[in-house]
Amino acid sequence: MLGCGSIGARHARNLISLDVEVTVSDPDVRRARALAGTVGATIAERDDASADIAIVATPTMRHPEDLEWCLGRGMHTFVEKPLAATRDGLARAVAAAAANDRVTMVACNLRFTEGYRALRSNLVRVGRVVSIVADFGWYLPAWRPRSDYKVGYGARRETGGGIVLDAGVHEIDYVLDLAGPVSDVAGLWTASGTLGIDVDDAAEMQLRHRNGCISQIHVDYLRRTYTRRCTLVGADGTLVWDFASGTVTVTCEPDDPPYQVYQLDPDRNTMYVEEMRHFLQCVATGQRNLNPADSAAATTEVALQVLEQGGIFQERR
Repeated sequence: MLGCGSIGARHARNLISLDVEVTVSDPDVRRARALAGTVGATIAERDDASADIAIVATPTMRHPEDLEWCLGRGMHTFVEKPLAATRDGLARAVAAAAANDRVTMVACNLRFTEGYRALRSNLVRVGRVVSIVADFGWYLPAWRPRSDYKVGYGARRETGGGIVLDAGVHEIDYVLDLAGPVSDVAGLWTASGTLGIDVDDAAEMQLRHRNGCISQIHVDYLRRTYTRRCTLVGADGTLVWDFASGTVTVTCEPDDPPYQVYQLDPDRNTMYVEEMRHFLQCVATGQRNLNPADSAAATTEVALQVLEQGGIFQERR
């Protein structure tokens, strides 16, 4: 386990619950010791670590380097999203995965929720997908209230932060999964300074998919009410997945009330457990995972195009 922050700690706990022996490593030795003592893991310096699989839960800017290091030592590797924060880093990560026969999977935890699976399984009820609207917003200081949000990786440019790469890649990932590859990308973002950080804190993205579907994605760090919602309009009806309320509804006739097809289990850690269970199964069987490097690269490419169009790209390099 490389990185013992919030998501690294979650993965460590979940792996141990799946009967996997875990060794943790972090430049902050105190943080590594605290996590190891809490979950029952061992500690090792990165260069001394030896394992069959690796979890890269370091800041985004380090992902390509850490992925190369893990694959170079023969470890199947799970990388937190996004795959990279720059085009140079993306090229390095893709090349490293392509040159290695180890399993490489990039996080896409929303696809492991029962709500998203219900959304996908009901696509047939609404026919050909015409448009998708994906919306996420949550007030950054409330994400991890026990820590200073201004020092977190999502709030700092040098670590690969900003709303597009930090949270927006989730929405891009599942929109591409639903509607397929894109032919055109348009994006706007703002670094409003409202929270005293210098990264993008709100963004709008518009995508045209090769199959003719259009999609719109909004993400922000500023909303005081947690929102994560997807509205999918098909030729024969409308599907709405509301992650916050845990529901999936379908409407197929004008003026009909929405029909609820799913009520989500409130335990949100379940999606992370299922994601890790899937990764371990792919390692054991050799089957292709849901989000290998080439798939995750397409998601990262869209995010980088949005950032380029906003003018922040050169500074990120």
